[in-house]
Amino acid sequence: MNDSIDQATAESIARQFTEGADRMTRIEDDLSSVRAELKTNTEATQAVASNTAELVEMFQAMKGAFKVFNWIGSLAKPMAYVIGLGTAIVGMWAAIKTGIHPK
Repeated sequence: MNDSIDQATAESIARQFTEGADRMTRIEDDLSSVRAELKTNTEATQAVASNTAELVEMFQAMKGAFKVFNWIGSLAKPMAYVIGLGTAIVGMWAAIKTGIHPK
């Protein structure tokens, strides 16, 4: 039995290996460009995450400030009543002390 192959088959096999090697080189080049783009995208994503974290922190601080303003607002109404009552009492006392009587 003869283990040798003819010239045309050998050339066909060599051409197929060369085509396969060329295709693999193109794939590796494409993979390198994809990796570079992925690195750029990752850096941009990290920058956005950093900026967004600052915004989230600011909104959380604003949320806390609104809670404080709400507490102050709920205290302001009763305090206005007390101050109004105190003003009325002081006004009445001043009127009585100065001799001005209501008509």
